[in-house]
Amino acid sequence: MPKRVVIVGGGFSGTVVAANLLRRAPARCTEIVLIERGPEIGRGLAYAVHDHPYLLNVPAGRLSADSREPLQFLHFARRTRPDADAEEFLPRHLYGAYLQEFLLQAERASRGIAFTRVTGEATRVSRPDPPGGGATSALAVEIDGREPLAAQWVILAPGNPPPAALPWAESLAGHPAYHDHPWKPLPRLGEEHRALIIGNGLTMADVASALCHEAPRAPHVMTVSRRGLVPLPQSTFHAAAVRGDGAGLLACAGSIRRVLVASRSMAREVAEHGGDWREVVTFIRNLAPALWQRLPEAERRRFVRHLQGHWDVHRHRLPPQLAERIRVLRRDGHLSINAGRIESVAADGDRLQVTWRRRGSATLSSVTVDALINAMGPNYRLEDSRDRLMLALRSDGWIAADALHLGLRTGPHGGCIGADGAASGQLFYLGPMLRASHWESTAAAELRNHAEHLARHLADTAA
Repeated sequence: MPKRVVIVGGGFSGTVVAANLLRRAPARCTEIVLIERGPEIGRGLAYAVHDHPYLLNVPAGRLSADSREPLQFLHFARRTRPDADAEEFLPRHLYGAYLQEFLLQAERASRGIAFTRVTGEATRVSRPDPPGGGATSALAVEIDGREPLAAQWVILAPGNPPPAALPWAESLAGHPAYHDHPWKPLPRLGEEHRALIIGNGLTMADVASALCHEAPRAPHVMTVSRRGLVPLPQSTFHAAAVRGDGAGLLACAGSIRRVLVASRSMAREVAEHGGDWREVVTFIRNLAPALWQRLPEAERRRFVRHLQGHWDVHRHRLPPQLAERIRVLRRDGHLSINAGRIESVAADGDRLQVTWRRRGSATLSSVTVDALINAMGPNYRLEDSRDRLMLALRSDGWIAADALHLGLRTGPHGGCIGADGAASGQLFYLGPMLRASHWESTAAAELRNHAEHLARHLADTAA
């Protein structure tokens, strides 16, 4: 009987898993359908074309979408930038073009497999067969304004969710000064204006740089986040400089405190030998899935509460050019970084009055801004999702949140664990919410590996 794979989401994860399935399709699979609600497959929000030249956070030599060809993206980039270096941080829109070609080449090389692109929004997954159809009977993917698509397998690859909706934001809906998503067009501000960015992570750095692109006539930008931690800069280092299989670190997995002590000891040792602490972070990152799965839930919870912010600024680092840009903006008084929390926001004509409290202080401060931008990063808490498909999947029992609200519960190969606690053999998830089970699952290399493993699993299962 002919079989179809339906992939929901055409960003990095959806594009790469589609390419892998085209290369090695499951037996008797006749069609692969990729559903994307945006205008372009392969770009999504991360790699879209913007007026501001946003940079990738990873060097070109470490961004191949194919593990068999580690320098594939670099070779692609050199067609238009002959001098591109493996350690260079290139524009994001270039990576989007690379992903589009990566998929096109896989489509051209496929034999006997139809590849269909569908522009639309998937809204529900159901099993329309009558009782007794069996656990492997076809699923149906409902698409807004279209006939449902029957599928033997469905892969959810919706990409990053938007930032969390803040408690006071509902009253500001439609206000010209409030920007609830950092990747929507930003306002053009001059030196007479003031902006406030909520969040201090990678997205904050991108937004601050874009707002201040006309320095020295840049606006004054202030930021507020709970801890006020800013990502550290990237550097050129040897990713494999720390040797060993990590057995010693994994042996500490009963306690996050022991893991922290061991990690600091490794960093000191590397520094004493003239190395870079980033080598240790990369070493730990490669062990993160096994380490995370060994940690008891109470220790995982302790990490999220006390150490996640510190891990994030060491792990998710700024391109050197952007780090220097942020340093100069702070030095010249265009950017101020703050730790604290926003207590309330009220409209003041076309501006907004923000009341906030500095961390460790009981005193409230007030500032009136021309732009307030939510750059808190993706909200992976499934209970907060406003996505129609995710809401339907959770309501119908297809997916379930993990205990720490980090993403989706998944089994081997990303099979979605439903409300009944069983992992599906037909509905899979691929994307950053795998961090509930693997912790490190947001970078291109990690998601690429998950995509390759999932495609291989489907091909082997159907053989």
